[in-house]
Amino acid sequence: MKDIDKILKTLAKQQGITMLGQFRKYPPWKILISTILSARANDKATIPASRELFKKYKTLKQLSQADPRTVKKIIKRTVYYNQKTKYILNTTKKILKDYKGKVPDKFDELIKLQGVGHKVANCVLVYAFDKPAIPVDTHVAVISKRLGWTKKEDPKKVWKDLEKKIPQKYWPIVNEVLVIHGQDICLKRKPLCFKCPIIKYCKYKDKNLKN
Repeated sequence: MKDIDKILKTLAKQQGITMLGQFRKYPPWKILISTILSARANDKATIPASRELFKKYKTLKQLSQADPRTVKKIIKRTVYYNQKTKYILNTTKKILKDYKGKVPDKFDELIKLQGVGHKVANCVLVYAFDKPAIPVDTHVAVISKRLGWTKKEDPKKVWKDLEKKIPQKYWPIVNEVLVIHGQDICLKRKPLCFKCPIIKYCKYKDKNLKN
C-alpha cells in the first residue's frame, strides 16, 4: 500500500502526456473513437489519424454518415483499419440510435459498442468522464508485473488484481503514468533501468523476471 502510493506519486511527477491525456478536452465521442483507433497502434499513427478524421467529420452524426472508403483512407496509417472502420461507423450509428447521440458513461453500456472492450471502456470512463477506472494496455500490464502487482498475463485478470491492490483514488492516473513510464523508460524489451525513478521498488531488476 505504501509502496504503491510512493510509486504512483513519483511517476505522476514525470514530464509528458499520453495521447488520450492530450485529448482530454475532446468531447466523449472523439475520445471514444480515438481510443478505438489506438488499439494495436502507437501514438505516432493514432494522433494524426484521429486529428485528420475529426477535421473532416466535425460531429458524431457526420462521422456516422461517412463513406467507409474515405474513413479507411484517413485511418490507414493505423493497423486493422478495415475492421476499425466498421467499428467506428457501427458504433457512431448505435450511439445516435440507442443513446440519443451521447456516449454512455457506464462500463456495462460501453462494452455493448463495437470495438469497445475492457481497455477502451475504461479509457473512456477515465479520460472522457473523469470516473475511477484502470485501463490496462501493454504498458500497464508489463510494468504492473515488474512491480509485483500482478502475476497474470490476461489483461482482464491484471485489471482485477490492480483494482484490488490500488486505492481507488489513484485509479484515474494509473494508465496515464504507467503508459508514459512505459513509453519513455520501462520499455517492454529493453527497459532503461538506469534511468528509472522507481527502480528500488522493482522486482524485475531483483529477480530478472521476464515480461
